Amino acid sequence: ALTLEGEAPFLLTEALRGEGAILRNSSGDAFAKSFHEAGELAAKTSKNGQVYLDISHREKEWLYKRFPNIQAHLRDRGLDLASDLLPITPAAHYTCGGITTDLDGCTSLPGLYAAGEAACTGLHGGNRLASTSLLEGLVFGASVADHCGRGEAQGVYEFAKSVIEREDFDMIANRKEDYRSSNEEARLLLMKVKGIMWENVGVVRTTSGVRFARDKLKAISKQAEELFQESPSRETAGARDAACAGGAVAEAALRNTASRGAHHIVHDENEDEFQSELAAST
Repeated sequence: ALTLEGEAPFLLTEALRGEGAILRNSSGDAFAKSFHEAGELAAKTSKNGQVYLDISHREKEWLYKRFPNIQAHLRDRGLDLASDLLPITPAAHYTCGGITTDLDGCTSLPGLYAAGEAACTGLHGGNRLASTSLLEGLVFGASVADHCGRGEAQGVYEFAKSVIEREDFDMIANRKEDYRSSNEEARLLLMKVKGIMWENVGVVRTTSGVRFARDKLKAISKQAEELFQESPSRETAGARDAACAGGAVAEAALRNTASRGAHHIVHDENEDEFQSELAAST
């Protein structure tokens, strides 16, 4: 992801590397092949200080036509695909295809559907590859729409309607100031969740780091749930859901002792004690 001071990271498509973009360090040296023979196309590269993405060796007009949205984003910030080294940072896939669905895109929760990268349909195995999620999004997105349009989905509609009718919107409107304060608290909690996940459940995970994240997120999850119950809003729900999802990812990462796919873990604790604790908590 493009990383510029004072801005949220901007996702740069992995197709850039597929088209020949080169990873360089602050000295301008291409370093990826010193870590893996596949170079830029390897799954991971080692920490190397500030890293830049360079595709300036490709023809300028071809780049603009091939990546118009990225070039437009860069141009607004005084950068150019055809001439500049682009400062980047890893963009973490914390989960890939974790929500199990049936052929209609239905999950185990009434009214919750999943399609695309979030879904685990079984069509592409356990490790999502490149753009297979786009194909699944097209196929299962249509399946979800078909299911919602059939009579068997009427129960989901009635359930959602009953929930909405139970809400006291007048009460919510009268507590606008309370909600503003709660939403700010939720924003701070969400920042904590993001920081914990980035530092401990990111590209390279350690058992001690993941254990720390799990425990911290459990406490934040409780706090976020209480905040949501006091002031239900999109912001408080987002903080609650992020803490819950992050805790689930950390717990799953702790139990998955083999590095595979997007999960790479380093065992930095006493292995016997670690396995004993896992067995006791199962």
